[in-house]
Amino acid sequence: MSDHGRFAFEPLLNLVNGRPVGMEVLRRQARDQARIVAANAVWGTRQLAEFDSGIAIASVLHGTDYDATVPLHVDLLADTVVAARRRVQQVRSSLERRDAGRPAPPMLLEINPALSAAPPDALAAGVTELRADGFGIGFDGVGRGFGLDLIAELEPDLVKIDAHLVARLPDDPRARAVVTALGDVCRAVGVRVCATGVTTADQLAAVRDHGIPWGQGPLLAEVQRRPSTTGILLPPALLPRFAQQPAPSPTPRPAPRPVLPTVAELAQAAVSLPEDATAERVRQALADHPQAGSVVLLDRHRRPTGFLDRNRFMLAISGPFGRALYADRPATSLAEPPRTCPARTDLRSAMASCLGGDRARSYDDLVLLDADGVCAGVVRVADLLTEATGSPSAA
Repeated sequence: MSDHGRFAFEPLLNLVNGRPVGMEVLRRQARDQARIVAANAVWGTRQLAEFDSGIAIASVLHGTDYDATVPLHVDLLADTVVAARRRVQQVRSSLERRDAGRPAPPMLLEINPALSAAPPDALAAGVTELRADGFGIGFDGVGRGFGLDLIAELEPDLVKIDAHLVARLPDDPRARAVVTALGDVCRAVGVRVCATGVTTADQLAAVRDHGIPWGQGPLLAEVQRRPSTTGILLPPALLPRFAQQPAPSPTPRPAPRPVLPTVAELAQAAVSLPEDATAERVRQALADHPQAGSVVLLDRHRRPTGFLDRNRFMLAISGPFGRALYADRPATSLAEPPRTCPARTDLRSAMASCLGGDRARSYDDLVLLDADGVCAGVVRVADLLTEATGSPSAA
């Protein structure tokens, strides 16, 4: 029995600004871990996939009061994507039914290597279908079960480096060669990389040397009982502008690889609502997520159609008769056009976009778009300024 009960939550942190960028739900008991169960049972692919998808649903329903500004990462086997993806689609709908009226967090499926069978063509078809249903896609355990060619072909949103590779990075040239090759492919196709199991300062330094922008592990943040991001921030001593240089290693380390200077590295998930939401629903979403500076209205294809800045929205509904006038009206009556930019925009271009146009909106969050025009998150202008000026990140 785990100290955290059946499930727990581990934050993923942006190693540039120190803020949480995701929350992974962990299976803490052996009876919920497909690899352990499969080793002691004579199961076919279908049985394994049904078990795994059922535990995924249970893991999501275990938590309450999710932070809609960071994606929830849910572990799955590649077998499950192939053989039980229709049930996987219930992961989000189950939570939405339980928490009716509250915005569900974005969800990213962390696909682990197959235990039984997951032919590449069938896996690609499953990934395409789940993406169309609004799930983000991550590959976990790439050193054990996913070739670089599959990463280049499917272009997942996230690739995670195994903890055993991270542990060997400071001193093992073979581990560095593997991570270098993986990083080169991910940079070429625009896939973000996350290091897992970061335990020591040497490992963190080696991760940064390879230009890896995200990380998780005991050095960075403790596992949580609840999926709250309140108070979670990379300790100042571990931020890149404050971190002490580790002692010289007897094994030569590679020259540092710069983190890609795109706005995507500073992004956080948007608090989003359907474009037909009422102003009262927007007010409740902002109350539920006090750290959010805005709400983005999305059409049925998840493309942004309206933007509501917290301060201007609250000022409008807090005035005389404000709630009486606006509560039941569509929030679009108070919305403004979103300030958008592609997720691969470099920081300099993003800053130019912020400084131009309407000065009254110069501090509005930027809404990021993926290649299909779908909302990929928001970036706070304060974070852009911090990165551009080299000032320490604020909490």
